[in-house]
Amino acid sequence: MSFPARRHRSVRRPLPGFVLLEVLLSLTILAISVAAFMRSFTSSLKATSLMEVRTQAIFFADQLMDEFEIFPPASNEQSEGGFGDAYAEFSWSVDVEIISPKYRLRDEPDGIDQYFAMRNYTLEIRYDDGTKENGASALRLDSAIIGFEKFSQQSKLSYANY
Repeated sequence: MSFPARRHRSVRRPLPGFVLLEVLLSLTILAISVAAFMRSFTSSLKATSLMEVRTQAIFFADQLMDEFEIFPPASNEQSEGGFGDAYAEFSWSVDVEIISPKYRLRDEPDGIDQYFAMRNYTLEIRYDDGTKENGASALRLDSAIIGFEKFSQQSKLSYANY
């Protein structure tokens, strides 16, 4: 007796690898994460650049306030200037207001006979790198420098022995 020929069914095993759908899904996830990373990187660079500009503006303001203490700008006027060719992007403007002090012992015979006025400064350091129409204010500082006082004759004599 003969048996009919048995057909062998070939069982296919899946080949190792990825299906196209899996590859597309993994690329989409990778693209989203890279985009988020690049946005974070760009914001970090912008913040670093802004801090660099503000730090430089603080150094300039400190330099100007020291200079104004020795050589004060014209009072009740706005003065402007720059910081040379090396820092052409930076400029400054200052408003000066003179305030005369009012002390209660001023008119008494033993009191102090003369006071120098206090100078209020409003200093603004601007930064213009060409990206904005009028530049940007890097720093605005309100400060005062108090004038020196001329002491009474009695107080001068009390310190004459030192």
